[in-house]
This record gives sequence, C-alpha cells and structure tokens, in this order.
Amino acid sequence: MLRIAIITFLVSYCAGFFSQTIYSRDFEARKKNVPISIINNNSNYFFLLRYNKVAHDITLERRAKPSAEIISFTPLKLDSVNADWFNYEKLDNLFFEHNYHVYFLFEKVLNTKQTLYLKIIDTLGKSSGFIELATIEKEKGVTSVNFEYKRTLNNSILIVATQTYGNFAAKKIALLFDLETRKITWEKKLPIENDNTGYSIAYECNKNNDLFCVFVKAHIASYKRKYMNHAQMMVPVLFFDSLSIVSFLNNNSSSVKKKLVATNLSSLNSILLFPVNNDLVINAHITKEDASGEVNIYFLNQKLSADLSKEFYSVAAPLDDSIKIALTFYDGTDYNSAGEKEYRHFINFQENNFNYRLSERVEDYYSKELLVWKNDLETGMVSGQKIIPRKIYSFQGRTRFKNITKAMPYVYDNKLHVIVLEATQNLKKDPNQFNFHRFKKEASLAKSNLVLYTLNTNGILEKKLIYHNANFDAVPMNYQSDKQEELILYLDGGKREKFAILKLSQL
Repeated sequence: MLRIAIITFLVSYCAGFFSQTIYSRDFEARKKNVPISIINNNSNYFFLLRYNKVAHDITLERRAKPSAEIISFTPLKLDSVNADWFNYEKLDNLFFEHNYHVYFLFEKVLNTKQTLYLKIIDTLGKSSGFIELATIEKEKGVTSVNFEYKRTLNNSILIVATQTYGNFAAKKIALLFDLETRKITWEKKLPIENDNTGYSIAYECNKNNDLFCVFVKAHIASYKRKYMNHAQMMVPVLFFDSLSIVSFLNNNSSSVKKKLVATNLSSLNSILLFPVNNDLVINAHITKEDASGEVNIYFLNQKLSADLSKEFYSVAAPLDDSIKIALTFYDGTDYNSAGEKEYRHFINFQENNFNYRLSERVEDYYSKELLVWKNDLETGMVSGQKIIPRKIYSFQGRTRFKNITKAMPYVYDNKLHVIVLEATQNLKKDPNQFNFHRFKKEASLAKSNLVLYTLNTNGILEKKLIYHNANFDAVPMNYQSDKQEELILYLDGGKREKFAILKLSQL
C-alpha cells in the first residue's frame, strides 16, 4: 500500500508540474533511431542529434519551440567517409552551434590512418561537404596515432595530432582552424616528448591565439588491486613528479616559456587552463600526501601572465572535511580514503569572474557521484564544494539509450543546476548528507526519477523532483544551452516520443 501511495503521489506531482510547462504532441518513434544530444541556444528552435541505426548514419533535426515540429532534417551521410562496419555509438565528435550554423567534427579511423572531417549545417538544414582538417598516419615505428580537439575563445578549433613511438616517445603537431575563414590560422610542431621531457596535456589558446599546455612527468610507483570488468585486477599507480606550464607565444622573440607549477603529487584527476584577458588561470584537481602520510584531495588554482613571468596567486584548497568523511568508504579497492578515489573532469561553466568545475567518478558501466566546486578566477579562492549524488548502473543490452548515466548541468540565475536520473527510494534523502552505501542505485529508466540538484549562493544543495518515469520516460542526454529560459527534455514512450519544455523560473 505504501508503494502504491508513493507512486500515486509521484504521478500526481508530475501531472501538476507539467501543467506549468509546454509539451509537444506525440511523435512516432523508431527503436533504431536513438537521440544522442540536444543543443538549446535559441528562443525559436532547438537541435536534436540522433544515431539512425537503420540508415547507419548520424542525423540532425532542427525543431521548433514550443511545438517540437521538425523544421529541417539533415542526414550527415557519414557512411560515405566511414566504413559500413563503423560503430557510431563510439564515434569521437565535437557538436556545437555558432552564428546560427551547426558544426559537427568527427574522426575517420582506419588501421593505419586517422582523419578529422568537419561538416557545417546552415539555417536551412543544408550541409556542406566533408571539410578535411587534418590527417595523421602510422609511420614506420609508430605504434599509435590519435587526435585531441576543442573549441577556443575565438571560436576556432584547436587540434593536436599525436604519433606515439613504442612506449617512450611522442611527436605532436598542433594546428588552429578558424571557423569564419575556414582556414588554418597556424601550425606548430611541438618538441619531441619522452619520459625525460614529460608529456603534454590540457591544450588551450587565448584571444591572441597563443598556445598553452601542461607538461606532466610521472612514473609508476606501485600497483594496487582494483575491481574492473567484474574481476579483480592489479593496476599501476602513477606518481606525478612535476607539472609545468608551457606557453608558445606568437609575437615574442623568445616564443617558448616554461614554469613549474607543482611537484610530488599522488594523483592528477584533472587540470584545465582558462585564458582570462591577457593572463592564464590554472585549475587542477589533485591529491597529495601530507606529513602524516595520508593522501588528501586539493583544488589548486594559479594565475600567471601569458609569458609566465608573473604569478598573481597560487591557492591550494583542501577538500571540505564533511565531503572527506562522506567519501571515506571501501568501494572496489583495498583503500577507503577519499584521496584514493579516482575522478575525471566532466564539465566546467564560466560565469563572469567565476567558474564551476564538475568531476565525476565512473567505473566501467557504473556512474557514481560528482564533485562540484566554484573557483574565483580573480583571487583563486575555492567555495561551494559539494557532492552531487549519483548511482546509475547501465551496461550493454540493458537499454537502447547509452547515455542514461549522463548528468545534465546548466547555469541559471547565477546558480549551478544538475539534473540526474535517480532511484525513487532516494527521493526524501537529504542532498547535503550523502551516504554512498545507503543511496540506492538505479539500473534502468523504468519507474525512475529525474531529479534537479541546485547549488544555492549560500552553499546549500537543494533537491527537487522534475519528472517520474511512467508512461513516458525522461531520457538524460548530452545537453548544451546558452542563456535560455527553458529546459528541453526528451520523453520516450516506446513506439511514441515527445518533448517537454520546462520554464527554468518555475523549477
């Protein structure tokens, strides 16, 4: 009876909630036409990216607000470049909108060659041809090749191509592609990298198109037991000897500068670079051993001039004690401390002189809690440290939607908001008192909740039910939104689908 009462309450809540929103009519849905990502940057329409398994292609839909009717439909025709056996669920890509045009950058992967292509879709849904940006081949002695790419402040695309020789050396070339002129702005050959020089990561460009990166020197210090792929395995433990910032300036007689940032780190969860005016801010999520031998988490912030000659601040803020206690538990390894848990960068948002950073803990098909903190880019001070609860277990064959573990974060009214899928048993749990083992995990969309977590300006984490999955299931997915007043949700009903438009001011 209690369970029936709870379900009745949830359904009634959602019915009342959706009376305050706009939702589309039902559309016919096909199981082999799976939504991947939403871009919501305009007041009159939004974009939906899909993987069409029948046509074996990626397709783009531009849909009107608030009806969600299709305005234009664009098949990207990627099979004319990739082989027919290529798995598009594992396709590395960059998908974004700029100046009312949609850009889709993707990799063609062969055994001995990788190529980056760009497609540009205009306001009428017409797609350009395949614009080849870069190609990298396995030369003699090369064991692997790969690309890294990202957008920059000037809305260019920064690409770094790597050729790896065995396990001891890497040759890299960086290039910058201008979206407006559709030309290469510059190409730079980076110095040969090896264990002695360190290896470059975290590439970024400022408004002057100067290139910055972090050089990491590390070695295997030991091995530890870890539960992976349903088995216990011994994995290497890296010790990070040093992190150094390197700048490659365009207009300087001494164009390459280097500065030591940190030494003797137990782990490096993530490090990002943020150009601020003519300066450079470094955000790092690290762990370091203290005098007692305990490994602790720190959030390191440094601000340097572009030529690295001046340091404006250096702040290393420890993890809050309350979070440290909440993250102290055994979970698949022989270590229970918070500092032994591994996190990776998920997303960041920059608002004025602040940025929100989110790191997530993900193991195989198990997506766990997120860490969030706020950085003051002017002073380096850290605030707003919180755990965003999440326990979702999703594996191959459980659902056709491979992105149900995705968190959907956005910033509205100067606050960070994060939407996640969650088991209904967690509805009444205090979001500020996270207990991993008492927090129930979710393994499917059916009868689950879509929950909104909001980090208020006073540092308190608030929680609100957005939608209870019943006849239609709300499906989390990659979500991009730029200063819009509403949230777009995709709702799956098996053979039917629809979209909900929720007013952010009413959440």
